[in-house]
Amino acid sequence: MLSGLGNILAGRNSMVRLLPLAVDIGHCQDIVTRRGFFVFGSKERFMETYCISSEPEALSAVDFHKQYLVAIHQGLCPTGGYRIHVQDVKVSKETVDITVDFQEPAPDQVVTLAMTTPTAFFAVPRQTGEHKPPVFRFRSADGTVLAERIPKFGNQEGV
Repeated sequence: MLSGLGNILAGRNSMVRLLPLAVDIGHCQDIVTRRGFFVFGSKERFMETYCISSEPEALSAVDFHKQYLVAIHQGLCPTGGYRIHVQDVKVSKETVDITVDFQEPAPDQVVTLAMTTPTAFFAVPRQTGEHKPPVFRFRSADGTVLAERIPKFGNQEGV
């Protein structure tokens, strides 16, 4: 599900890192069963959003003083074979542009006959001397803006 992003980022020697985080659909069904884009500036906000009471081991790899945690959900899919392909991540002082392609299985592709919820988690470095969080802009491959998000910290209202 995440190999496309790993290959692209490895080829660019990027500082963006994939994270093998898994979320329990039973605890956060409203979040992962629909398409969503999230940016977290704190561990507490991540755990609150996904209703997690104990910290997943992979989350310890994120230094929230130096990185943001990005989550992209494709939503509830009827079979396997769906995946999120992050094509590009461009970090600048005021924005982070992320190009995303939500892929579906080919009509003749053999897939798992079970509902799936493809998700991608990755860390994006914060800019040195940052005074305010950048705007994260999620775009489709054709450049259409899918969502804009500002990182969520601590006990902010909303998700």
